[in-house]
Formats: sequence, structure tokens, C-alpha cells
Amino acid sequence: MQQTTTRADVPALLALAERSAGAVAQALLGGAPDQVEAATRELQSAATDLSIALRGLVVGRTAQGRALQQRVRAVALQIAIQREACLRQCAAVERSLNSIVPATRATTYAGAASPYGRGGPSGGAYRVC
Repeated sequence: MQQTTTRADVPALLALAERSAGAVAQALLGGAPDQVEAATRELQSAATDLSIALRGLVVGRTAQGRALQQRVRAVALQIAIQREACLRQCAAVERSLNSIVPATRATTYAGAASPYGRGGPSGGAYRVC
């Protein structure tokens, strides 16, 4: 069933998105993967609901409309910063894993024992004409 949203719902949805983005920031600072996952799921849901509510909404040039635009931009910026933080953290974990277990650097089939797993010339019927 599709929910219908009204102009009055937008501030409430925006406040929920702001709280969710704050929860993601706290979870990232805490370094708890389970909390990060739960908080990002909540943020994704809030951002989707807000996006649907804002679709087709024309914000006037009033002070209230400008304030709403600034809040939406602030949430979008916070989400972009959090995304970068997650990507950096992922890269750091991957580098750490590679230093602990060097075998993870090789591709999956690089060390295969069969002649089909190694690079180089192929033999027999598998030649390309």
C-alpha cells in the first residue's frame, strides 16, 4: 500500500532524516559495525520517505522554504561525508587484512593448479583463430 504524504509531513520526515544521520555518525564514531548497519538502514528508509515526500513539492521563496532547503542540503552533505567515511574505513580494513593475510591480495584463480587457471598460451582446442 502506498502512503500519501502532505506538505505538513515534510518537516517531520526531515527531522527523522536528521536524527537518523546523527545516529549513523555516532555509530561510525563508536566503531560498532552492527550499530552502523542498523543506523544506515534507518537512514536509508528516512531518506527514501523524505525523497518521496519532496517529489513534486515546490518550495517558495519564503524564509520557511529557504530554511527547509538548507536543512535538506545539510542532511545530503552529512550523508555524503558519512559515505566517504565508510569507504575510507573499508579501505583501511582491507589494507589491514592484506597485511595480516597476504594471500588475500591474489585474485581468486591466480594460483590454480590446472593449466586453465594460469595465464599464458592456451593449448589444444581452446585456441582462438
